[in-house]
Amino acid sequence: MILPVFPTDLERHTGLKKAARVLFKTWPGVKPISHTQALDILAEGLGYQSYHHAKKLTSSWTDARPDIDINLIEWSLSLVLSDQFQKPGKPSVSINLGNLFAYIQTIPLQHLTVFKRFPELLERRHSFQLPPHDAQSPFGRYQHSAVIPLAGDWRTHDNDDSDESGQP
Repeated sequence: MILPVFPTDLERHTGLKKAARVLFKTWPGVKPISHTQALDILAEGLGYQSYHHAKKLTSSWTDARPDIDINLIEWSLSLVLSDQFQKPGKPSVSINLGNLFAYIQTIPLQHLTVFKRFPELLERRHSFQLPPHDAQSPFGRYQHSAVIPLAGDWRTHDNDDSDESGQP
């Protein structure tokens, strides 16, 4: 599966670049990534080997409708992101798949030219919503994160006097 990326998608503040900027700024991993890494991760999730591979193939796409939908793309992105979170040398993490799919749905893929030409490709069979924020959650800022670190003291408490059960 390769999602067509057109030359206009590589212009500044459009298509792939816009989606990669959102990925870069909102990266849920424990360690931040660069904008170049975000471009490569996104390109890989769309079926390419790298951003440069996507860039090389931009002029080869026809105007034919691709046989793909947003669910396949989101699944592919979830696999690529999961691999990135669990690469050797990175902190150990747990991945919440529901939150991961909800996060992926925030990436503005609708700005890609292929979705402007064929908006029916964006129809979702499933949609993942984040649960409402619970101030009492022991997970603190990781409550809605797709990634929860397993090492170190990642739990945050508003009340230092609370015990392990979360009760004051």
